[in-house]
Amino acid sequence: MPLKTNMRTIIKGIIVKYGYAIAAILIIYSSMSEWEPRENWGVLFVYTLLTIFSTFAPVRLANTILTLNNAVIFSGILLFGAWVGVWSALIEALIIAFLMKFNPVKTPVKAMANLGQLMMTIWIVDALNRWISSLGTISPMVSDLFLAGVYWFANLFLCGLGISYFHKMGWIHTVKEMARGFSSTYLLLCVLAGVGSRLVESYDLLTLIPMMVAFFTISYVFHHYYDSIQKLQQKVEEVKTFNHKFLTAMAASIDARDRYTSGHSQRVAYWGKEIAKDIGLSAPKVEEIYVGGLLHDIGKIGIEDEILNKKGKLTPEEYDKIKQHTVIGYEIILQAGMFNELLPAIRSHHERIDGRGYPDGLAGDEIPLMARILAISDAFDAMVADRPYRKGLPVEEALQEIRRGSGTQFDPILAEHFIRIVQRLPCEELQSIIGIESIPQKQLQEAIR
Repeated sequence: MPLKTNMRTIIKGIIVKYGYAIAAILIIYSSMSEWEPRENWGVLFVYTLLTIFSTFAPVRLANTILTLNNAVIFSGILLFGAWVGVWSALIEALIIAFLMKFNPVKTPVKAMANLGQLMMTIWIVDALNRWISSLGTISPMVSDLFLAGVYWFANLFLCGLGISYFHKMGWIHTVKEMARGFSSTYLLLCVLAGVGSRLVESYDLLTLIPMMVAFFTISYVFHHYYDSIQKLQQKVEEVKTFNHKFLTAMAASIDARDRYTSGHSQRVAYWGKEIAKDIGLSAPKVEEIYVGGLLHDIGKIGIEDEILNKKGKLTPEEYDKIKQHTVIGYEIILQAGMFNELLPAIRSHHERIDGRGYPDGLAGDEIPLMARILAISDAFDAMVADRPYRKGLPVEEALQEIRRGSGTQFDPILAEHFIRIVQRLPCEELQSIIGIESIPQKQLQEAIR
């Protein structure tokens, strides 16, 4: 597997570092003959001004800054051909390279890669534009919309490949994140560029004035819209931080009722989060499982202190009462009408794969994934934690118990993941986790990211 990954990285590097650069040089060279005739100088001058203007008048989005250059380049392709788009792209690349913090090794490579992906996008769109024009049967509105989509798609994939190489990320993942981030705005700009191009075709360059006003308006509206979104996100983060503090305090209060389980809920939450990450769950699911771990024993609020703090062995009747904490906790959260996504963790974390658990006797995949994860976390912490009446098991013995319970008490796949997680940890780090009584708030917030 590592060999395959290294080979992909090498191939990606060859394409981005050399393929993009060669493509840029060839496409620029093929366009140079169009720049020489005097009748084209006016067009090149106008597009130089438009490119400079676009570079310094970006549309500000929530997580990025989107320049208007792609709209300028796209309009140049539609009106005059690839040579104008190449000229604008070259001017833009020079400005960006000049503004970037210069690194003698990285800057030229990144600048050429950026230029190359733009040049290839221009070449693809221009080739399709000429082919569509030769057919003469497709209306300009339809062809412009199609070409705007092609421009977006080609630029997205080529740019995504370069970013994934330089930032050591997966190509498809990078493309998805880019598309999710600003695709609608990107397409809107290209569509407006297409409309502007047809207006210029019909009413000459004076049409550029209202088009520039329109772009300024869009930039202003988007700036204020995304500024409001950012402020809303800040409020959401503040609420989440408050919730984390509240839930952590609640977990601590639950553990405080049972003097034998100090820090238990936080440790269960920690191990649950590690399993969730290891099996590749999304960040929101990881957070749910973490919070589920914090609250999994909330039902102990309804158990008498005499039973919770009993030093000796529980009687069958007392054990039956203890088992009711899962149902009590479930009812508390259900009636509160909050954190309903955590109900499976609270009710079912004592269910067993073989169906011999409680309170519902669920078996196998009938047990929610969150509960199957926390069942392992809960059992492990119960085994390794010290009690006044017994010493905690050594870690290896506890892991052996997890192995023995794999397929009967625990989900076998999750058990295997958990064992590997624990065995990967350095001894000192593992012992510090096992001994946790309280986790600082900052560490709690980082834990679920």
